[in-house]
Amino acid sequence: MFKNFFVTFLFILFVNSANAKQIKIISDKLEIIRAKHISIFSGNVYAVEDNLEIWSDELIVTSNKDENEIKEINAHGNIKIIREELSINGDKVRYDPIQNKLFVFGEVEVFQNQSTILCDKIIVDLENSSSIMSSDSNKRVEALIINED
Repeated sequence: MFKNFFVTFLFILFVNSANAKQIKIISDKLEIIRAKHISIFSGNVYAVEDNLEIWSDELIVTSNKDENEIKEINAHGNIKIIREELSINGDKVRYDPIQNKLFVFGEVEVFQNQSTILCDKIIVDLENSSSIMSSDSNKRVEALIINED
């Protein structure tokens, strides 16, 4: 009985009905807080949705009241994100699957081919393949761009 409920809950939780996408998440531990519509994955977390992969120490999935749509995903600790040829490392991540935007905060490192960008924050519009990088007032965005011939 519990196993059937658990499998049904996970299926409902991880199917984003607005975009008909699936998110697969693997971790050492899963804590479900139904009253708050939150699932907390911890320990060696790996999540994949289409061509977006996220690794972290902890990943928190928040669903809507009906638990049929994911509202937001937050990740903390040892963040690594890979999408196609783009790789991003950071301290915290917020993913909005409805707007299809990824927000990475902290000491952010962006790698594409052999080029590197260092900043404090990056906003990636996954639908339009655009990014905005910024840093605190006392820091600046630093880029090393290498052309491959």
